[in-house]
Amino acid sequence: MKTVFATMAVVAIAGTAMASNFGNINGFSLDARVFNDFPTSTLTINGVNYPAPTTAAIANTGTLTFNEQFPQGAAGNFANKSIAWLSDDNGATRATTNPNYGFSLDFNVFMTAVSGTPRKEAGVQINQPRPALGYTDEGQILIASDNGEVAVFGATMPFTGFGAGAYTLGTTAHVSFQYVAPGVQDPTLGAYRLIFTDTVSGVHDSGWKIWGSAEPDGIKGLTNAVLGFKDQNQRNPFVADGVTVVYSDIQVVPAPAAASLLGLAGLAMGRRRR
Repeated sequence: MKTVFATMAVVAIAGTAMASNFGNINGFSLDARVFNDFPTSTLTINGVNYPAPTTAAIANTGTLTFNEQFPQGAAGNFANKSIAWLSDDNGATRATTNPNYGFSLDFNVFMTAVSGTPRKEAGVQINQPRPALGYTDEGQILIASDNGEVAVFGATMPFTGFGAGAYTLGTTAHVSFQYVAPGVQDPTLGAYRLIFTDTVSGVHDSGWKIWGSAEPDGIKGLTNAVLGFKDQNQRNPFVADGVTVVYSDIQVVPAPAAASLLGLAGLAMGRRRR
């Protein structure tokens, strides 16, 4: 009788996970100029000018191009930042992850700048809500212009750092970010893997990084998190600075059903044995 209950639990949980399939991405929910410390810059995203902070829907997942130009001596403080969040309703809202359902995010990234310093940043913004603690844990896959640093941090994710020189400014790199549910790499915790391939420095592989087991709100993987492509730019005040970031060949693929079921089955059987 206990075995029947465990099997039914697996089916029920798997059904819930499949209903929240993060692979059905069909657009971007844009937040232009989330940071707007340099309001005199000219920002275009896929050829559309965004002179002020605004939101917009981009109903496709083809090439995503950010271009920002700063006049010499542009007044401001820290940086400008825009994010195109992954969406499963043609850009109307942000898609959210289910911790019990894995996925992979693959894309090419190209970044070039008039001046690599001060830092310009490409990569993926990952925001993990933590309502029980009263805040959102902001994380990212960082790709930096000034020293070529590539890293993963924040959003309850274990840290990965490939160090300086991992990315070569002015070239196209390939990024593969994989998330697996609890029960696949660890009996009770989720895991991620980042593979970054640069044309000059080669392949950088984080291996599987397991979530921590001591989060005060019990988070064990990406839970209702949102992911978006970022463009964050500081400017060199001594030149007419500018930066272009291009994301292309973007693919979001849900984990095979068998893998998700395997992880969920492991959790259910673990509960039954206890």
